[in-house]
Amino acid sequence: MDSNDVANLEKLLPLADKYGLAYIIALVLLMILLVLLRSIVKGNLVPRELLERAEEDRDRLQNILDKERSDFMAPTLEVLQRLKIDHSAGSSATGMNEEDRGG
Repeated sequence: MDSNDVANLEKLLPLADKYGLAYIIALVLLMILLVLLRSIVKGNLVPRELLERAEEDRDRLQNILDKERSDFMAPTLEVLQRLKIDHSAGSSATGMNEEDRGG
């Protein structure tokens, strides 16, 4: 330890004696947490290039998943559309109210 560290320690020790060591440690950890949070927000912790590349990869993979999902769900949607058309055509032809199920 050099003399500067000893001088800083001499300044902190009366505070630790007066307020308690736990409060001083909590204050120091809070300041470290704020500096870390600021670094994350500014992008200093993670390089911007890596972040942009990760976002591009995520978008590309999401597009692939959306395409596969739409291909997989197309037959089901087609059946549901035909059922909807058949149901609406059947209801209007008989003149029945949709809520009247004959029960």
